[in-house]
Formats: sequence, structure tokens, C-alpha cells
Amino acid sequence: MFVRSTGKESRVVANWIRRQDQNPLAPVNTKSENQRAWTLLIDSYISRSHIHGLYLLFLPSMRRRMRVLWALALICACTVLFHVSYLLGERYHNKQFQTIVAHAHASIHHIAFPVVIICNKNRLNWSRLPEIKSLYNITPAQDELFDRILTAYDGFSFHNFNAFDSLLGESLDALNHLNFTEIVIQMSWRCDEILRDCHWQTASRDCCKLFRPRRLPLGYCLAFNELEKRRGTETGINTGLLLRLLLREAQHAPGNPGLKGFWLTVVESSVWFGFPIDVVPHSRTNVAVTAVYHYFDESALSLPSSWRHCVMDYEEESEHFRTLEGQKYMLENCQAECQQRYLLRYCNCSVDLFYPPSDYPACRLKDLPCLAAHNHLLQNFEQPGEHPYVHREESGLVCECLHNCKSLTLLTDMRKSVLQPWLQPNSSAIESMWLNVYFKKPSMLVYKTNLIYTWVDLIVSFGGICQLCLGCSIISLIEFVFFALYKVPQHYWKRFSNEHRSNE
Repeated sequence: MFVRSTGKESRVVANWIRRQDQNPLAPVNTKSENQRAWTLLIDSYISRSHIHGLYLLFLPSMRRRMRVLWALALICACTVLFHVSYLLGERYHNKQFQTIVAHAHASIHHIAFPVVIICNKNRLNWSRLPEIKSLYNITPAQDELFDRILTAYDGFSFHNFNAFDSLLGESLDALNHLNFTEIVIQMSWRCDEILRDCHWQTASRDCCKLFRPRRLPLGYCLAFNELEKRRGTETGINTGLLLRLLLREAQHAPGNPGLKGFWLTVVESSVWFGFPIDVVPHSRTNVAVTAVYHYFDESALSLPSSWRHCVMDYEEESEHFRTLEGQKYMLENCQAECQQRYLLRYCNCSVDLFYPPSDYPACRLKDLPCLAAHNHLLQNFEQPGEHPYVHREESGLVCECLHNCKSLTLLTDMRKSVLQPWLQPNSSAIESMWLNVYFKKPSMLVYKTNLIYTWVDLIVSFGGICQLCLGCSIISLIEFVFFALYKVPQHYWKRFSNEHRSNE
């Protein structure tokens, strides 16, 4: 900041010089001449711009006591300046974040309708078993073992490898050549067998045109809106996806004692798996979906992923970028890839029924007892460093996965009502259940995470503390540096040159 002198300081210096000139009889004193030249140099600086209080230290008319007081005042001001500048620098170096509500009522129409995945808890249609046995030439001697293997597959999921406990110690060489993943896919339920009366946005639709088969850690299931990414135009009950699920209990595996019903998963598109919702028989299940969107702004994205604790799709070089083969980076996809790595660690294979095609070797029949033996180690995800705070009897999956920096969270609010099957006139209605998935409200919350303190804030704060302590700006500092490093050395160089010539 330029600070123009009021003229008072210049008049003080000029009067002092005039008093020296009014005495022509005074003897020529070299010391006096040097003092006069120094005073003129100071006057040339303080008459244009200055740092508050600095010029008072060099005024010839300033008494020693006042000069000491002004020096102490400047030292205190500089001490405050340096201390606060250190705090500002430390605050900038810490790179702290803040999350704020960027939009409280963003339109829900900006996002696609969720992907709805439906899995029968009994994964296989047991009525196709004779056809499969004939297709794969299963002999009577192999028949009992083949049935036990498929019965285990009927309730097979990632956290339920103990379904193969009955195979421990069993000789499996006779059937190890079979691709049981293909067999399970052939015996899995088709859309026309378990889905009826599909409605999308109140319009009746063909269920098989809405749903397509999908691999999942729950098994082989049916997914809606995975590739199409349809958008919901309305909100409220019966405005999204409405359909009837058929249980088909007579065609379930007789050796599977598990509970009947369906698993429902509601996820964002590009997310491989989520936490399933239990859909029980003889009920109508209404699932209201609320969306929350969270993103990091450009100031936060300029930092490494390890600092901001999130990863962008394009950061393939990041140490935290791990995802399923051919899939977008998402937290859940990273966790699914982590599951594959643990399967590879324990049993040197991956269950290809659960994941998209990859370079990992697929588990064969002889590998299933190994999965069953390690089932207790594959139950939970474990955060790095949680051991001092969370007690676990068995270690879990330690996956250093981060959220995507632009992620959508879908919150589900489920309501169930009993259909009273004993009042239904036909068996088809007795074995069915209604499922209704819809957006709960037309708006969503949008959160934004940004840096609390950027380099712009640092410059502004430093400028403010400089003004407060010394009343100067960057230009004032540049002028002072120019005066101290150029004008003062020039003055002493001329003085040295004059003295050298006078001595000659």
C-alpha cells in the first residue's frame, strides 16, 4: 500500500537542514556532511512511501529515548506479525476440509432411478434338475453327490461358504471336470418364472424387457435399470417400479432348509453390490428411496487421494484405485475386488459366479471345501487400525477402499403389510408378494466438501495481518527492499568514492 507523507516529517527534516545551512561560518565537518547526506536519503524515502514507524528510527531530530520506544514498538509489531504468519502457514499446511450443504432441494430428476436387483433365496429352479443331469451325463453313482453340490449352490452367497461343509473330506474327482457356474446359471430362475404384473411409472410393461440376468455376491439374480439408466419423472407410492414376485416353493430344492422369500438390493448404477433387504412371503413391501449426493470441489481435488480420502474415476495411478475388471471405481466395487483378492489368498481362486469376468482363476469343485474351511475369515469388512477399539473373535477383510469423490447414497425406508393369503382364491396369489420401489420425494440433499483454507485465503490473511501490524502492503515491502538493498549501498558507495578522491 502506498502511504503518502503528510509533509510533517519532511518539514522536520527540511528545517533541520535549513538550520545547518544558515550558519555559513561553521567549519566544514565531514561527519556533519555525511549526516546531512544520510538525512536527505531518508527524506527521499519517507516523503513518498514508508512502513509505519520505521522512518522514526532514522530521523536526526529524534531523541534517543523516543527512538528506543519506537524500536520496541516495531519489534512487538514484527513479533506479532511473524507469530500470526506462522499460524496462518500451519493452518494452510494442515489442509483441513469442511462439508456443507450445497443444495437442500436439488431436483431428483438429475439422477437415474436406482438399480433394483431381485434374488430368490432359493437360487435354483429344481424342476430343471433331470434335464441338467441328462445334459451332463450324470451317472447313478454320481447322482447323490451331484444333488448335494447343487443343494449347496441353492443357498450359496459370499458370506455363506459353509454351505459346502458337507463336501469336506469328500472325493470330488469324478465331478471336478464340470463347470458348476454354467450349471447354476442354467438352473437359475428366469424372469418369466418369478416376475409378474410389472409396472414402470404406472404403465404396464413386459417384465423380461425390464429385467436382465446379473451376477452378484448373492448369486445369479435379475436386475432392473442397470444399463438403461432410466430416470424417474414422478415421486410417491406406485410411481416407480411395481411388480409381483412368485415364490414357486414347489420347485425349490428339497434339501435346502433355509427361509423362503427374496433378497432385494437397491444400488446406484455402476455399483456392483449392496446390502440386501429381506422380502418375506405373503406381504406387500413398499421401499421408498431417498437420495443424498456428495461431491468434492476443485480445491479439494487438487490434493492427493490419501489426503482427501476419496478417489476419482481417472486417478488410476492412485495407490487406492482398485476396482473390478472393466468397472467404474466405486467404494463397493473396490470392496468386491478386495473380496476376490482374499479368495485368491486363501484358496488360490475366485468365485466367478459372483463377479464379472476377470484374470483371476475360477474356483473348481475341488476348491469349494477350501472356501468352506475359510468361511469364518470372510464374514466382515475390517477397517485398518480398528483393533484397539473393536473386538473381533476372527479377523476380517482389511480393504483400504475409499469413496468415489462424486458418490450417491441411496437411503431406503421400507414398509411391509400382510396380504392375508388365506383369503386369496387361487394358489398363484397365495405364493406371490408385491414389491413397490419409488422415489420418496422430488428433491435430494447435495453436500459439498472443500478446503477450509486455500492459498487465496492465505494471501488475503497475510495481507490483513501486514496492514494491522505495520500498515504496509506488498508494494511497500518492495519499496523498502529496494531502498535497503539499492539506495543505501549506493549512498555508501558514493561516500566511499568521495573520501577516496579527497585523500588523493
